[in-house]
Amino acid sequence: MKFLNQAPKKKTGRVAQILAVAALSVSTMLLAPSPSPAKQTTGVLMVSNKGIKTFDGRTIFSKSHIINYKDLFIDITKKKPYKDPSGRMVTIPNNAIFKNANEVTFRFWHPRNEPRLLDGIVVKSYDKKGHLIHHGVFDRGVFVSMMIKDLFHGKWVELQDVGTFVKGDKSLYVKVRIRHSQQIALVPFATFLQDFANRINTEPVISWAVK
Repeated sequence: MKFLNQAPKKKTGRVAQILAVAALSVSTMLLAPSPSPAKQTTGVLMVSNKGIKTFDGRTIFSKSHIINYKDLFIDITKKKPYKDPSGRMVTIPNNAIFKNANEVTFRFWHPRNEPRLLDGIVVKSYDKKGHLIHHGVFDRGVFVSMMIKDLFHGKWVELQDVGTFVKGDKSLYVKVRIRHSQQIALVPFATFLQDFANRINTEPVISWAVK
């Protein structure tokens, strides 16, 4: 009889335990915060110096449209700026830092041996006689900080790829993801590069190397 008296108690305990776990699961689901609108947002944004707007064209984000930096370099002079297929230009900045520069070269550096990632840019400026004036190596942290401040007005972004992502447009675009959301934003590569060049040596984290 003692055994029979204890058995129902064990069964009741198990049932109570199952009910308690179920109640805890339901309460956890009810109390958990629902995804914010930002995390539910999808779509593509187009970014320029004029602002951010929703892009209503067609995009192609396949791997075949991502460029490889291995053979990419850009040289500009005062008379021959870089111009993308859409007419956007990268010129030598018109400021005191580039006052004596007649030519500026951009080389893309990938220390992690992942040439599809925008890891770093080596910049050199030369005078009219071809003598090196300044040089510097600038990394991904600089690019992200610059875009957050200048183009995204404080919105944190994660740098992804560069490629020809707009259907019917051969121009290069920098693809970034806005942090804590599903939104992808495209920055014209020429806009990105010009903004970067304008900022060189204007603050300590974007400074020329010491000769």
